[in-house]
Amino acid sequence: MKADSISISKVFSSGGDVNYILPHFQREYAWDKENWDTLMEDLWDVYDIYKPDDEPEHFMGALVVIQDGTRNGTIPAFKLVDGQQRLTTISVLLCALGKLVKDSHPNLYKRIRKVLLNLDESEQGLLYYKLVPTAKQGDRDTYLTILTHEAAPAQSESRIASAFDYFLRHLRAKIKQIDPEKLTLVILNCLHVVFITLDQKERPYEIFESLNAKGKPLTAPDLVRNYIAMKLPEKHQEAVFNQYWLGIEGLLNENRTRLGIGELTAFLRHYLSLRSFSLCARNRVYQRFRERIEKEFPTTEAFIGEIETLYRYAGYYDRLLRPENEPEARISSRLKRLNMLETTTAYPFLMQVYADWDSDILSVEQ
Repeated sequence: MKADSISISKVFSSGGDVNYILPHFQREYAWDKENWDTLMEDLWDVYDIYKPDDEPEHFMGALVVIQDGTRNGTIPAFKLVDGQQRLTTISVLLCALGKLVKDSHPNLYKRIRKVLLNLDESEQGLLYYKLVPTAKQGDRDTYLTILTHEAAPAQSESRIASAFDYFLRHLRAKIKQIDPEKLTLVILNCLHVVFITLDQKERPYEIFESLNAKGKPLTAPDLVRNYIAMKLPEKHQEAVFNQYWLGIEGLLNENRTRLGIGELTAFLRHYLSLRSFSLCARNRVYQRFRERIEKEFPTTEAFIGEIETLYRYAGYYDRLLRPENEPEARISSRLKRLNMLETTTAYPFLMQVYADWDSDILSVEQ
């Protein structure tokens, strides 16, 4: 592991080419107004004391990356394991600033574009962008649209669109009272991160876990998703994500809660209970998941098979939560009555009953 304290300018290769790709299993962009407000308050504090010959440093946390060779023979490529919220936010902030100074400060505008884009690459490819978010919740399409057209898509589920609108409004209200050149220098030279470079042998998911005391708290599904991303070889990630994990998150929404616990966390907890015959504490779901995988699924093929099984059982769990999704009327009506009692302790057993019915081991009557 190599760790260095570097400026945002150096993160973006000081205007040179670089490419950061978020693994498929990284969570979607999650920062909101509270986070943006905090960033801008910190930024204006640094702006007020900034001097060209004595640039203050403001620490923003860590960026954890895995070296991933080069692209087109010359462009350093990295998987971004941790720090996507910060790096995406800074990129969107710079894009908003660039849009506002495009006519009044054309040279500054060009410098900002050089920070965000690999301008010698084709605009049709992902290599044109120094940062490439995941496709979750429309993050990638929204981000690329903002950088290409300097406007958010008309309809977008991604919070990246909201971030761009926020920074546009915030900066527009101040743009006549500030020096855009100075603000750009503050962002690029005064904001610092600890840049941690890993290789796969260093168990990057464990370092990821230990670094997340700052920022948006991670849920058990966030940690599970990241673990899968770090555990799976790159060539399998997109297929597994699209075929299985995306389906799991489509069925079970962590933002929907029952008895104070998110649906996806509750599912993982009950699934692990089914496998281990022991119900773990809510705050130990991820640790139990990881321990199970490390112990019982040593090969990539076995690991993918377990994720496929999770997807199947997530379908059963969805019908336990929402009996109206069960097409067999006799079972649906009984599940509705069961849900009135909120007997979630029966869910591990009932998931296995569903699996046995699915495999023709049990009949509808049984």
